[in-house]
Amino acid sequence: MERVQLAIEVGPVTADARARLEAAGHHVRHDGQGWKVIVEAKILGQHSVRAQAHVLAHDLLHDFELEALTQPPAIAIRDPDGVLDIADTEVMLDGVRRSYDPDPLRREVPHWWQRHVELGLGERRR
Repeated sequence: MERVQLAIEVGPVTADARARLEAAGHHVRHDGQGWKVIVEAKILGQHSVRAQAHVLAHDLLHDFELEALTQPPAIAIRDPDGVLDIADTEVMLDGVRRSYDPDPLRREVPHWWQRHVELGLGERRR
């Protein structure tokens, strides 16, 4: 995964901050009561995507003087290229395929009369 798309929940965005965000290439969404800032970023190095997303969210809040609704800021991570969706689908399909494989451990199926003996309903006749 090379790129990630983040949606950060923020408080009300002023017109000045909105203009600066859009000039920087970010999108601002307002849906009724909530505001979201949508950011696209590149993944750097071997650090986890979630850790990088939180650092980016904190930097964005500080740089554009936005107010987070929660601490730590609530973020949603999305893979715009679909790389994770392909990998997750392969794992899921592999699990489905394995569920139909025969059981590698042989289990002995008890005879019908063994249950009767366990319940004390009589001995098996020879």
